[in-house]
Amino acid sequence: MRMTPEVVSMLREVTPLAMAQLVPWQRSLLAMSDQDDLRAFLLGLQYSLPGSPPLLLARMSRDIPSRTPILAIDLGWPGRWLDLYRRRSWHEVDPVILAGAGRPIVWSDELVPQEGDSRRLRDFKSACKRAGMMHGLTYIADRDECRVIISMIGESVEREAYTRQMLSLLLPSLADVAARVLARDARMAKFTDREREVFDLLVWEGLTQKEVAKRLDIGLSTVKLHLKNMRKLHGVKTLSQLAYRVAAVEGS
Repeated sequence: MRMTPEVVSMLREVTPLAMAQLVPWQRSLLAMSDQDDLRAFLLGLQYSLPGSPPLLLARMSRDIPSRTPILAIDLGWPGRWLDLYRRRSWHEVDPVILAGAGRPIVWSDELVPQEGDSRRLRDFKSACKRAGMMHGLTYIADRDECRVIISMIGESVEREAYTRQMLSLLLPSLADVAARVLARDARMAKFTDREREVFDLLVWEGLTQKEVAKRLDIGLSTVKLHLKNMRKLHGVKTLSQLAYRVAAVEGS
């Protein structure tokens, strides 16, 4: 995995201890291939942080920024807050979401009342205070067609120097992997269950079409038909092109 520009710029600020602790996390990221792997990684990260803070991973369309964020993985986020946030479309005024991509965003810095705040923004900040949502950390990354949002709640993720250092270096790489996994899952969702089985066996296990037919106890012509339908769905002519388009097997 190549280092993102954000990672390179942060390297100078991270202690040797934080760098050493980061190595196993980066290795785990390299092995990640689907949303189950991503959830397991986030659970491990959550439990490794002080207080096991609630953690959320979401994605937004870069083409339609006004569209409500799509929740991908929720690890303990307050349900009432999520419901209220969606109903009020607060992503339209949330200064954390609007703060921009490529750096860790400290909630308490963004949620301080300002004289020029609109009425809707004042309502949002007041609601954050009532709900205990004034402290946390968010990282936003624009990757290909989507915007990835990784957030966690708590004063410790804001204020503990070691935690901040670790997260500042880990989150850009995590966002890269999350974008790839979420994009792949969205594209795979277009397939039928049987097509997904055929695809995984052909691409991830490297079986031949005859071997896939034997494994699934179906005819070779049926495997060929599924493959033809998947190629047509994504507008490609070969299995290699399909694998690149759907699974990003070349490291995109």
